[in-house]
Amino acid sequence: MGLISFGKISKVHGLAGEVKFLPFSGQLDNISTLERIFLNKTSGGPLIELKIIKRSFHKGSATLKLEGINSIDDAEKLIGNHVYVETSDLRSLEDDEYYWFDLIGLETFTDDGQYIGIVDSLIDRFLQSILVVKNEGKEHLIPLTEPIVKEIDLEQSKIIISPIKGLLD
Repeated sequence: MGLISFGKISKVHGLAGEVKFLPFSGQLDNISTLERIFLNKTSGGPLIELKIIKRSFHKGSATLKLEGINSIDDAEKLIGNHVYVETSDLRSLEDDEYYWFDLIGLETFTDDGQYIGIVDSLIDRFLQSILVVKNEGKEHLIPLTEPIVKEIDLEQSKIIISPIKGLLD
């Protein structure tokens, strides 16, 4: 089983035990195809599988009705829990599309071979995502866009960039 941290339960919605879900990526695309999620109902407890019965979307979040969660009291116990999904449950991507979890940990180099650092996280912005690349206490914010990002090679675990003037200063 290849579980990834996908988002978190932020609050209760309504009286019937529905919850608001916020994906870490800020993207709701995959939620419409997911049939199940995993979380721990008690802090530090084992992960449990919950079937998604119903879903709706509004302003960057999803409202989920989960099997077995039928009251406000049940739903309140889930607030703050991280949601995990099985990677095999995610939709297939087109060429040149990547999940954020695929990019975390990749080494980043300039097109002339200079080592920049390792992708630590991503920041979602309205028009583009930004790679947060760290190396020995330095942090570089690199727009995840052409013409800056030249190549993403998951097999070699690296990203090649062509930095514009001032990007790495």
